[in-house]
Amino acid sequence: MEIVLLVAVGIIAGFLGALLGIGGGSIIVPILVTFLHYPMHNAVAIGLLTIVATSVSVAHVNILKGLINLELSLVLEFLTVIASIVGSFIGNKLDNNTLQIIYGIILSIISLIYIKESIRPKIEINIITDKNNFFYDEYYDFDLKKYVGYSPIKIVKTMIVSTVAGAFSGMLGIGGGVFKVPAMNLLSKIPIKVAIATSNYMIGLTAASGSIPYIIHGKISPSASIYMIVGVIFGSKIALTKFNKIKDKKLKILFALFLIFVSLNMLYKGLMR
Repeated sequence: MEIVLLVAVGIIAGFLGALLGIGGGSIIVPILVTFLHYPMHNAVAIGLLTIVATSVSVAHVNILKGLINLELSLVLEFLTVIASIVGSFIGNKLDNNTLQIIYGIILSIISLIYIKESIRPKIEINIITDKNNFFYDEYYDFDLKKYVGYSPIKIVKTMIVSTVAGAFSGMLGIGGGVFKVPAMNLLSKIPIKVAIATSNYMIGLTAASGSIPYIIHGKISPSASIYMIVGVIFGSKIALTKFNKIKDKKLKILFALFLIFVSLNMLYKGLMR
């Protein structure tokens, strides 16, 4: 029964992770801890590995579609990877209760971000086009049926957000995409689909580096990781077929409500034990 649950959770996490650019760790870790009673450190380690699986399973398709800004992603990842490794070492030093409290707080913030993004009126991003910009790129928009060019701005501010996301990724087993996607979209004026695809690519590198200390400390559960990765790959493949069609406003609200429930549960466990 546990195997079925692990695969099912992996499918859901892979689908939402690929669709929203978040990696799925914010789904996997709370479920493993809250419902399957995994130790926090083991759950974080499994979450990081499944984020890598999500990223790898969708990255090659998004690269072929021209949705990933490779130059920008590599610049942002330079500090993010370092922060992820530092965060994971810190996470290994913290006890279960402290990690659960931190996780509960971060999940609450993430859920509020999702609710805010879901209920506010749609804002048209003023995309800047400057072909002399080093990070200038373009992609084919299937809705507009034409190529769209864009030039990312405010790279330093987006890099700061990405670095913070990397630290939380390594510490808590989340992809960090929930911070990276809004930063790229709202700060750097990158089209949302490019932001999601680039985030999916980046979080794989972040999670892979962040998982190293957990592997060193023997926190990986091989059997559970394999079952979840199978589910994640399957779920992310489904998301790829729906990426250009699905309207995710209601999906984000439901996801946010789920995160609120889990965050309160994690805070309760961390504070009461």
